[in-house]
Amino acid sequence: MCAQFATEKHERTFPVEHEIRYWMRAPAVTANIAAFLSDTLALMREHDIRRLPIVVDTGELRGIITQGDIRGADVFRAAGLDPLDIAEALRQIRVYEVMTENPITVLPDTSLREAALLMIENKIGGLPVVDEDNIVVGIITESDLFEALVYQLDSIMLKS
Repeated sequence: MCAQFATEKHERTFPVEHEIRYWMRAPAVTANIAAFLSDTLALMREHDIRRLPIVVDTGELRGIITQGDIRGADVFRAAGLDPLDIAEALRQIRVYEVMTENPITVLPDTSLREAALLMIENKIGGLPVVDEDNIVVGIITESDLFEALVYQLDSIMLKS
């Protein structure tokens, strides 16, 4: 079974197993737009992830936040600011104040290749996966793409 997508040059087909729905992390760990940075950072550490889609109560995507967005705390610490002051600041700042709004997204039937090209062209490490109502259903990251690549290479090696 093949799915199709249009490129700038011409139509291509690809096997269904190359759709990101089979490689994305689902369900995605998300944070509410009104959450405090301290809670969001704790959530990222708890799940050992570097990026979180930001949603409203309905699950609709509003933004994305990465560890890099929050990493400013390390800069403050290196500058000699008191860690307690930094922690207090993180408890005062809401996610919506530092998130990236309207992130680039993909649909579950997007090809691995298309997702990889989007990440390369935009110099980003992950894409929220949304349904047609902009509800977050997963996330695809560079790690997931590497996993798919290794799987494909292993398949080629086994056929040789």
